Amino acid sequence: MDPAVRDVLDTLAHQDYAALRPLLHPYLRWTDGAETIRGRTKVLAHLAANPTSAPPVSYELREGQIYRWTVPSEEDAATDGPEDTDPD
Repeated sequence: MDPAVRDVLDTLAHQDYAALRPLLHPYLRWTDGAETIRGRTKVLAHLAANPTSAPPVSYELREGQIYRWTVPSEEDAATDGPEDTDPD
């Protein structure tokens, strides 16, 4: 895992938005489901209202900061979970 992604995930897990700010590019595009939020300030407000600490489905770095981030959908999270192998 890229160190920049790991740093973002650590700050998201602690909901430390002040520490998160410098890790995010000012022109960030954050996709959460069908919604794409543009701009670091708007993304920080979105995260405060909709906390997440799940690793991204995809991301892009620019100048060492997160430029694009796609939050996994509920379906993505469900497929990554343990499978029910009990035939009953």
